[in-house]
Amino acid sequence: MTPATPSAAREPTQEGVPILLTGQALRSLRDSGYSLPTALAEVIDNSLEAKANKIIVRIDADALTDDVARIAVIDDGAGMTPDILQRYLQIGFSTRYMRTEGIGKYGVGAKLAALNFATKISVWSRASASESWQAVSFDLEDAIAVEAATGKFPLLGTPKASLPPKRYNDFLPGGAGTVVVWSKIDRLERGRFAATADSLVVELQQELSRIFREFLNAGIDITVNNTSLLPHDPLFLMRGTWAEGILAKQPGHKPGDHFPATVIADEPVSVGLGTARLRVTLYPPEVTRKRFQGGDKVAMLMRVPANEGMISFVRMNREIAYTIVPKMMPSGIKASDRFIGIELSFDARFDSFFGVRNVKRGVEPSGVLRDRVRELLKRYIPTARRMLDERWGQVAKKDKEHDGEHRAIMEAIRSVEQIMPKSKADPRPKDEIDAKLWELAGDVGHESDEQRAQYVEKVRELPFILESVDYPGKQFVDITHLSSQVLVQLNTRHRFYKEIWAPLTEIADANPSEVSGEDAVRTARRAIEGLTLMVAAYGKAQSMEQDPSKFDGLTSDWGKFLDTLMDKVRDVK
Repeated sequence: MTPATPSAAREPTQEGVPILLTGQALRSLRDSGYSLPTALAEVIDNSLEAKANKIIVRIDADALTDDVARIAVIDDGAGMTPDILQRYLQIGFSTRYMRTEGIGKYGVGAKLAALNFATKISVWSRASASESWQAVSFDLEDAIAVEAATGKFPLLGTPKASLPPKRYNDFLPGGAGTVVVWSKIDRLERGRFAATADSLVVELQQELSRIFREFLNAGIDITVNNTSLLPHDPLFLMRGTWAEGILAKQPGHKPGDHFPATVIADEPVSVGLGTARLRVTLYPPEVTRKRFQGGDKVAMLMRVPANEGMISFVRMNREIAYTIVPKMMPSGIKASDRFIGIELSFDARFDSFFGVRNVKRGVEPSGVLRDRVRELLKRYIPTARRMLDERWGQVAKKDKEHDGEHRAIMEAIRSVEQIMPKSKADPRPKDEIDAKLWELAGDVGHESDEQRAQYVEKVRELPFILESVDYPGKQFVDITHLSSQVLVQLNTRHRFYKEIWAPLTEIADANPSEVSGEDAVRTARRAIEGLTLMVAAYGKAQSMEQDPSKFDGLTSDWGKFLDTLMDKVRDVK
């Protein structure tokens, strides 16, 4: 395809043309796709490479508009000599260019990150307390104006002796250090990137605490607007994390308690001539708690829902992506996967295998590596899911949360049973019936003999006993005929119960003001799917017999009794 022809045709110049129109190119590069956290992470990378122990991030909002007016990153690192400082703003310059032993590599990240949100970058630095602060700055719009007027893009000038802005005096290091300030910010207006500047700060704190968790855990101090960050570990293995601080405030816990996840896998993954490291964890019982609590207030504070299906890619101890990789999770992503931590860590030697970009944002594992990781997850994720199901089953049994779940409807059916045809099942001995009811009492969570005896007395006269219990396998309904009684057990581990029955029950039991329209519609749609699939599965099951017509009477009676019960039983509270 040929480019559009200018309205006024020109002859090609004999001298040639520059390959890069600097001003226009830089303006185009402003759309590099950074979020504010990933952009500031590029600046923090430089601080860490300069061996900073304390890094301060300041987000200042305009008092009138609440738009972000300026952003500063201040560190106590080694600082820069004037010759290095002059080239700090030069895109492509790096004292660690293309090296693989550190975080930095390409010399473009911090500059493009700044231009993504601001048009002016100013830097102050000094290499020791005895030296004066030196400063350089670059204003994109001023440079473009000069280029338009002269045909030449201005060069970066030599550093000048200059003190950092007074507003940062309380944060300056006593010795060596660097101050980076973004100003003329035109892409962080209120309502565009966040509701308020304060909410932007909260998001920044959350993201940076996860991106730099290894450094924070090792003692590096990073503060954002006076809040010292605690590491956020999506594997739930570190001590003293943000989430552990939330758990310490819950009943029965105290500050300093550690809540480690269960390690499902910690395995090397072959990458070229070296190895990466895959870790998979199941969050601790204090986090997983009960079924359907993965989206409550406590879970939100611990940032659990955000982890659903996510894989954390960590390069040189610094997270460069926390994302969903399509078709990586076996059987797709499930809601319970929010309780499973997945991390793939590697060093810079293997950047090409992970598709690492020049801005350290996002990854795309190569085909062979992707297949290998997928195979490993196919082995470990089902194990984690199964362990979580078993854990929830034990909790449900201990709490007896399903005991009596269907009791009100069973009581309502008792009166309707009087007008319905009577059971033709063969009578069972009383001691056999008592033994079965005694066993059922234990299945629903009653442990003492007294509790079991009370349960048996409650259900002995019911024509139908329906209980939700936890048992392995894919069988959804287990039916036992006890003379005149019909005992029906629903498997709480079954997909139909977890995805249809339980969510509908949760919505039905909730206060209407607590149920969002979006949740209700999503649950209703899935319920329609599930009911349709249940009928289809019933037909499929009949087709497994050589003579499906033998079920005609059963199917007819089922429909007739369902119609009768739905007519007589409604609005049960």
